[in-house]
Amino acid sequence: MRKRNVWVAGVAMLCMMVLFFGSAFAKDQLEIAFIRATGEPYYQYGSQAAEIAAKKLGVKMIVYTSNLDPAQELANVQDAISRGVDGILIYAVSLSSERAAVDAANKAGVPIFFQYGYHPDLLPKSAGFMQIDLKGFARPLGEWMAENIPSGKIAIIEGTLGRGDAEAYTEGFLEGLAKNPNLQVVAKVSAEWNRQKAYEAATNIITAHPDIVGMFVQNEDMTVGVVNALERLGKLEQVKIVSQNGAPYGLDLIREGKLQLTNANPPSIASVMALRILLGVIKGEIEPGHFYWAPTQLISKENLNVAYRWDASEEEIEEWLKLPLPEPVIPPPSS
Repeated sequence: MRKRNVWVAGVAMLCMMVLFFGSAFAKDQLEIAFIRATGEPYYQYGSQAAEIAAKKLGVKMIVYTSNLDPAQELANVQDAISRGVDGILIYAVSLSSERAAVDAANKAGVPIFFQYGYHPDLLPKSAGFMQIDLKGFARPLGEWMAENIPSGKIAIIEGTLGRGDAEAYTEGFLEGLAKNPNLQVVAKVSAEWNRQKAYEAATNIITAHPDIVGMFVQNEDMTVGVVNALERLGKLEQVKIVSQNGAPYGLDLIREGKLQLTNANPPSIASVMALRILLGVIKGEIEPGHFYWAPTQLISKENLNVAYRWDASEEEIEEWLKLPLPEPVIPPPSS
């Protein structure tokens, strides 16, 4: 009887060891939730690059889409937490939704890292923030025009006004353009990030100012519309265009000589770097609560072959995993 009791106890101990070590082994693979604001290409390319990087790093990734709905975003955060994820990487919908996401993640003890939507009050509650310097991003485009167009009329086609990013891009561009007092901005129109509205805006601008020599278009989707309008009016060779984002169709325009310069903020490499920082925070290797500038790259025909592509290959992403991580900005931006 005693031998039987010893045998039963041994089996019970063995079962406990299997359960314990099985659980430990299961936790060897970290799980990250990637929550994107919409399913638009910018966010898709970001999540796809992060998924490839996660796989190469032995990390499981779950992707959610919030469809620009703060309620859906919070539901996504809560679902990720209930699944027991080790960290959250998020493009938030709005500042109010960010606050709700931070509160939920902090309550559950889950590190949360934001791409864009920076607010200094939320920084100490987060694993970190990464975004571009909006004014600094557009300034080199104005400087390029100041150096490459001797004189003449310039137009600006903006994105949606009211959120602050389109206004900051314009401000930065004008700072750069001011280096050449012979350039005059004669038109500034919002096309709300929309290709067709940009086509119509460019048509109206050229009709009112047929001698326009330069255009700053705040993203490349709108640039496609602008190029189509200028081609139809026979003005494309007359007008030099600068833009932003570095999207695949933007790089095509550069290759074809229809877009002279773009400042790229590829979601692919940014998401890979953000993932690496978040994993460092989870593992205790990186201090949480820091701000980072997202990777950017001025692209023209001269360096088109080394551009960080949105639709990066696995080989390119593997190389990005070897690059040094961005340094935290100390002190962080005040707004």
